[in-house]
Amino acid sequence: MLSDLKNWFGDKCSGIKVNGEIFDFINVPSKQMKFCEAVDYSFKIPILLNKDNLNCPGARRTFGFDPQSNELVKTISENTQIPLRYIIKALDSIPVIDQVHDLVLGIPGDMEKFLSPDVYIIYTQPKQMTHFIHSIARIEKKPFISPYSLLSICGNVFAQSYRQGWISLSFGCPESRNFGGVKNDEVVMGLPYHVVKKIRDAGVMDSNM
Repeated sequence: MLSDLKNWFGDKCSGIKVNGEIFDFINVPSKQMKFCEAVDYSFKIPILLNKDNLNCPGARRTFGFDPQSNELVKTISENTQIPLRYIIKALDSIPVIDQVHDLVLGIPGDMEKFLSPDVYIIYTQPKQMTHFIHSIARIEKKPFISPYSLLSICGNVFAQSYRQGWISLSFGCPESRNFGGVKNDEVVMGLPYHVVKKIRDAGVMDSNM
C-alpha cells in the first residue's frame, strides 16, 4: 500500500498503528516529542510513541493519555488569541481514541503484511489533493474536511480517520507547521488502510498526478 500512496502523493507518507506489535527496528525516541513532530520523523524512520515520550497536551488528550482540561483550553486560547468558547466547541468535535498504549509510526512497506497500519498520514500538495478528490468522486465518495485549525494532525486527521474509518483532510494548525514539518504548500490527509485498498482496487487512481 505504501508504494501506491507514494506514487499517488509523493514520499511524505507514514503508516501508523495503534497498539501494534513492537519490532526491534522501531526507534523509541530518547526525547519527548509532539505527535506531528514524530509523524515528520517517521517519513524516514519508524518511531514508537507512548505515554512517556508524547509531550503535546493536545495529542495527549487525543490519545486518552490525559483528560481534556480547562488548562488545555486556556493554553490554546493564549497561544492563538482564539476565544475560549470557540476552542471548547472545536475540541468537542475532535475525537478521542481510548485505550491507547502506544503508536507505531512509519511502518515500512515490506512490513505491512505483518503490521498493517490503521491509518496513513500523508502530506501532499493541493494539486495532488484536487486530483484525488476528483478521482474518488468517480465512486461517489468525498472526504471529511475539518473546519477547525486546531489539533490538526493528531485529532482532525488521525483520530478522525481512525474513529470514522474514512478519509480526512486538514490545512494544518500552527503547531503542525512549526513542529510537524508541514510546508506552506502542503495539506494533510488521513487515509485508513482499508480505504486505500478499496480505492486501489476500484482503479480510480493513477500515478500521473
